[in-house]
Amino acid sequence: MDTEQRLHLLVVDDHAVVRLGLAGLLAELDEGCEVSEAANLPEALAALAARPDIALVLLDLHLDAGLGAASDPLRGLRELRRRHPLLPVAIVSGDPSPALAAQAMAEGASAWLAKATDARLFASALKVVLEGGSYMPANLLPAARGATAQGLTARQLDVLEQLVRGLSNKEIARSLGMAEPTVKSHLVTIFRLLRVRNRAEAVTAGLPLVRQARASPQAR
Repeated sequence: MDTEQRLHLLVVDDHAVVRLGLAGLLAELDEGCEVSEAANLPEALAALAARPDIALVLLDLHLDAGLGAASDPLRGLRELRRRHPLLPVAIVSGDPSPALAAQAMAEGASAWLAKATDARLFASALKVVLEGGSYMPANLLPAARGATAQGLTARQLDVLEQLVRGLSNKEIARSLGMAEPTVKSHLVTIFRLLRVRNRAEAVTAGLPLVRQARASPQAR
């Protein structure tokens, strides 16, 4: 494979042994795959600033260092989503909490992977994410579905409503008074929260939420 086209992934974990194991597994995803490592969130942000070709971040939630991520396990995810809204982030965690997994997906994670996940399933899930999809273990899906409707912000609901009406990104931006890249960023998050792959699926999944929002304006 041409060096310029190599897949580049970033592993963020405060345990060197975990990073080493993940790097070995990820190298099997794509021949010549490049894997960068970071022990904490500041190192991850520095790596992303230096290497814009990183296609996916694998993030441990309970980091011991970096912007308070240890006390708030989702803070690192939120910071990555804020600074790099179009970059997929897969959570790799030993925490079995369904509520935390659901919240992570609602906050924009592309995948939730347990550290004990079978290697083949792990690799398959990451391939799905790299192709623009999302992944969550089947046993956690009910919790995620329960959180999805509450996961959209008021502004995301505004964007979704315009999408349901059939407006283009440019028309949505004009209607809501925001920049077109901001609309695209909101749509990326909306697609992940609704677990859909395209605009047509988003319209189908989003119509009930828009109707609910119209019927209950105080909820917004």
